[in-house]
Amino acid sequence: MNAHRKAPVSSSALSPLIFLLIPAFCLAGCGSLLNSGPAPTRLLLKPTLPHHTPGRTVNKQLVAAAPTSGNIPAGDGITVVFRNREIRMLAAARWTSEVPLLIQRSLVDALEATGGLRGVGDDTMGLQADVRLLTDIREFGLRWGEDDALPVGVFAAVFRLLDLRTGRISESLHVETTAPAAGKSNTDLALACEAALGKGLAQCAAWVLAGL
Repeated sequence: MNAHRKAPVSSSALSPLIFLLIPAFCLAGCGSLLNSGPAPTRLLLKPTLPHHTPGRTVNKQLVAAAPTSGNIPAGDGITVVFRNREIRMLAAARWTSEVPLLIQRSLVDALEATGGLRGVGDDTMGLQADVRLLTDIREFGLRWGEDDALPVGVFAAVFRLLDLRTGRISESLHVETTAPAAGKSNTDLALACEAALGKGLAQCAAWVLAGL
């Protein structure tokens, strides 16, 4: 009886088979996890900037701090607020960068475009500034009241000027601007967001120059 007993298979004999099976299983299982469909379209944010305003240049330098965004997602998604309550994201489109960074860059570009300051930059440039512009983004994206209606681009923010010599807030401004979308394509939606932001930038730039 003992002569016909099969000898046990050693673990060393199975190890090559185990190593062959693990990669095959991983490839089969991971493929479905990594296959998330086509990449979303990246949209440039190019709002209209204020025109150059000839006249007296304020002999001050301003730093636009990185905005806070407590009321909205801070990623690169395009926010859509349905019926003033439901927050969603466009599935097939994204901005080229995170929203606070895009708005910070837009503020710097808008203030530079006016030509009314001796110097302006963001808080990564090491600028010896007299004033810091603080921005709290309250809303940026699209509002959609009904599914069969066209959305509206919206930009809302609170701006504050911090005097770096005294450490005090000297001025504050609340801005809320809107612009209707011409259609439902990605281009139409991006243009509505740009138009709303461009109006807000113009108001902010005029307010900054008047308050310095």
